[in-house]
Amino acid sequence: KLGVISLAVLVFYNVSGGPFGIETAVRAGGNFYAILGFLIMPFVWSLQEALMTAELGSTFVEASGGVAWVEEAFGPKVGWMAGYLSWISGATDNAIYPVLFLDYLLQVFGNDDESEAINPASRFILLSATTIFLAYVNWRGLHLIGKMSVFICLIAMSPFVILVVVGSFKVDTSRWFILPNSDTDETIDSLDDDIAGGFFPNFSTGGVLWRPFLNNLFWNLNSFDNGGTLVAELDSTAPFIRAMMLGVVLVVTCYFFPLLIAIGASDSVQSDWTNGYLAAINTEVVGPWLGAWTVFAAGISNIAMFQAELSSDAFQLMGMADRGHLPKIFSKRSRYGTPTYGLILGAGVIVCMGVSDLDTLIEMLNFNYAIALLLEYAAFFKLRISRPDLERPYRIPLSTFGCCIFFFPTIVATLLVMSLATYTTYYFAFGSWITGYIV
Repeated sequence: KLGVISLAVLVFYNVSGGPFGIETAVRAGGNFYAILGFLIMPFVWSLQEALMTAELGSTFVEASGGVAWVEEAFGPKVGWMAGYLSWISGATDNAIYPVLFLDYLLQVFGNDDESEAINPASRFILLSATTIFLAYVNWRGLHLIGKMSVFICLIAMSPFVILVVVGSFKVDTSRWFILPNSDTDETIDSLDDDIAGGFFPNFSTGGVLWRPFLNNLFWNLNSFDNGGTLVAELDSTAPFIRAMMLGVVLVVTCYFFPLLIAIGASDSVQSDWTNGYLAAINTEVVGPWLGAWTVFAAGISNIAMFQAELSSDAFQLMGMADRGHLPKIFSKRSRYGTPTYGLILGAGVIVCMGVSDLDTLIEMLNFNYAIALLLEYAAFFKLRISRPDLERPYRIPLSTFGCCIFFFPTIVATLLVMSLATYTTYYFAFGSWITGYIV
């Protein structure tokens, strides 16, 4: 069984894991808009999703999470699609974390030439061995993962606590208000990302490249609904609600303050903010030892994110099997209470994707996840209207109409992210939907 702190940290790692990976927001939006984005958007995306999860997760106490909510509202076929798209996004996203760690490693110890020296076969073997080992640790029990995540969280956030404390005396507040580079072509080149295509190719206003900017914010601030897959591992629903709210506080705090100090205390320019650049900033502001410590923290933070995602995905598969969407073999628990075959399937997907560079897939993952998330929001409102008598241990303290107003910017912002996608993403999403429907 999990406690409040353990679950809150698992939720934190399902969503964030610290400021690792926020660099694209600065590179695409500049200092001012990046700070504004991480200040405002948690109260557009994160808070609403966490509160919805607290209400529906405490109402449907089972491992399938959002699948149960959508199925109760719209039936088994729609429930299946919500779970399928959510799992596809989560399992694919989980393979990104080793790449993020490599980016941080190269920022401090390497260069572009050295990255080419990494043998693909050796990389694949190393990734496979690491994945299998971590899946084994996960299989040994969720309580072990929860305790390990709390310990890792303290270590992983320590370099940014030091950055905030030391860097706060070096901050030049005028740097917070620097607007983005008006030459969007230069910004596109620095992104090293094919952002052409789609209905709004290279959409930019005020110097902000909105597609990569909003996709980075969406990727960093969502996935609170994964907490719903772990509610059954608590002794009661009361700690679940507290854990969700604590998770929101952890996410907002661990993004905003390190970003504020990193921008204000360093001499960086917008194009410097490549993946892993926070390690270079910690080196500049505090010293080389903190840069090296940041790389180590990034490594173990990625392990915790990997474990949290692997756990929630496996428990979701178990819940879907309990509801008849998957073969009963996925319902079987190990002697440690963990879903053995869900963990094996998740680890297998990650190993297969070890040959790919998944940074460019973030937008595609966001798109499929956004569809699943919109289905959950629709289920929330449908159940509020059609099942007002449903026993809800926690209920958002707003009327259904009040919730419509509260969730309106959330849904609009999610649709905006989807509308800015490239044609490649639309093709990927359409292929995913067809495959899910056939299955």
